[in-house]
Amino acid sequence: MSGRMEIVEWADVSGTGFSPQGRSSGGASPAHWAAAEAMLHEDLGQPPEGIRRTGGHPIWTLRRVPLGDRRTWCFVVQGRRGPFGVAGTSRFGFAPPGMDAYESWETGMAEVAGPHEPPSEDPPTGLLSVVLGGVLLRRPVIPIGTSPADTAWVIQRILGVLPERDARLFSWSTCLLQPPGPATSRVVSGRWPAEFNGWEPELGRAVKQVFAGGPVTKEHVAQFLDDRAAEAGFDDLVDVAAHGRCLPQRRRGDVSLHELILQFRYSPQPVRQEEVPGMLHARQGRIALRDNHRSLVREWARDNPAAAVRHLRAESDPVLGRELTLGLVQAQDGSPENLLGLPTAGKPGSADWLRRLAELLTDACDPDDLLRHAERWRERERPWASYPDLFAARGWLKSLGLTVDDAPGLFPVRKDLIIEELNRHHRITPAALEELHLVRRPVELIEEIAPELRALPPQEAEALIQALSKRTTDRRSARRLQGLKTRLTGVPEPVRPATPKRRRYNPLALILVGAATLVAVLVLLILAPSTGDRSELGRTGPSETDGHSDQGPYRLPAIDEHPEQRRYRLPAIDGHSEPGRSGQRRHGPPGTGAGRPMPGQS
Repeated sequence: MSGRMEIVEWADVSGTGFSPQGRSSGGASPAHWAAAEAMLHEDLGQPPEGIRRTGGHPIWTLRRVPLGDRRTWCFVVQGRRGPFGVAGTSRFGFAPPGMDAYESWETGMAEVAGPHEPPSEDPPTGLLSVVLGGVLLRRPVIPIGTSPADTAWVIQRILGVLPERDARLFSWSTCLLQPPGPATSRVVSGRWPAEFNGWEPELGRAVKQVFAGGPVTKEHVAQFLDDRAAEAGFDDLVDVAAHGRCLPQRRRGDVSLHELILQFRYSPQPVRQEEVPGMLHARQGRIALRDNHRSLVREWARDNPAAAVRHLRAESDPVLGRELTLGLVQAQDGSPENLLGLPTAGKPGSADWLRRLAELLTDACDPDDLLRHAERWRERERPWASYPDLFAARGWLKSLGLTVDDAPGLFPVRKDLIIEELNRHHRITPAALEELHLVRRPVELIEEIAPELRALPPQEAEALIQALSKRTTDRRSARRLQGLKTRLTGVPEPVRPATPKRRRYNPLALILVGAATLVAVLVLLILAPSTGDRSELGRTGPSETDGHSDQGPYRLPAIDEHPEQRRYRLPAIDGHSEPGRSGQRRHGPPGTGAGRPMPGQS
């Protein structure tokens, strides 16, 4: 769309009667008011009083009108009761220069009438054939035999394939509230609703008389074309309109519908991006987009995010919904505007849309891609560039399956809220606990908030430390947290008597010492003499000269003694050995009586 419409309105919003609204505000030019007033005096004025309410019937008209020294399209909305008031409303939207009939109808529906849902079922293709045939044969009045709501979409599809040159010849209405004025030479319109006929039977008969000529039939078209190839081209054009496509040839002012039909059979046109919105409103067009032109849907959503969001709110096809979502995500990645309607501090968004958006995003993106996009949306000059915006989006981010462990930057901790809750309640409230669950550096948090905290009861300080201890697996940090408890209570910990440190032994060292000791003992046992040899060491025999021992109280056995005679001889008190007393040992040095026989010995 190449611009916005200039809107003027007649209504009764203050109880002063049907009158121009906002004329003195200086919004629209005098030429716009003059053009609208001229139409009011013809057939597009205040809805007839006999029509009690227009209800769900859209009463829309698109007409080419003079505006100063030029002509332009004007989209008119008429209604009574409900949003239009008791006296009714006539609203006029003037298209900017260069806007053709198809764009004017689309823009008028969005800006002047407001969004309307398309019919649940496509209008019959026979209606499209009737309208195109009537234009081809230049009929002054072309009836569309369906309700005003369905007629709105028939007109939209016809204008998508009709050359501008032919579209300007007609006034396009969903329903005439009264017969057309003398300035309107050719009219295309839907039929009157049954309740209108009941309220205004005479006016209904007058309108019906306008369309007494009846519709154009296929036989009329075949007779006019008089060429089988041209007839096939006409059928193809009807099929293109049924798909909701809009042909680029319609913009050319030098091509008529007849010429387009003759050319169309031999030069089928590829689907263009600008045709996507019309095709999305047509059942056959949706099938074609889903089966053959998914990338085109994504590109259109990327380049037209506002229109794509409006359509996505009601899109029921999962394939088309996914392509529209991916296109919008691409647009959001490159824009500082909040195109997707993400929740922010300034605009929290509606719960229904956020729930719908979460479903669309989780279906269209895998978790890694979703995380990457969310991180990009919090960059500088993006929707979540500030902490308050991230705080507002926290719950919605969790609905996407994202956690603080996946993306710490998306879940900043509200330290001010923790301080406020603890100072106000002197305990850990649920709101404070929610923030504590997001903490990743508990020691740093305590050191930051402790100067601003009032003293906490010891049990609450302990609970706070325990809650933060669960957020770390580092033993050193856990010990540091315990040491910071006094900063929360303001009461120093009681000094405990020092307990002697238990000597800790190294098991390996003990094993090595034991092994070395064992080896040393084994070496000594191996190298030492046997027990018999040790018993004889240090003994001396009698002197060769005087028979006295000069080497102590013991002597070694004589070399010439017989082995059987080798006995230990206990020395006598006077130092001499006594024969026959060899089996009696002395147990002390001479002169002590230690060598006396034990009792019972002879």
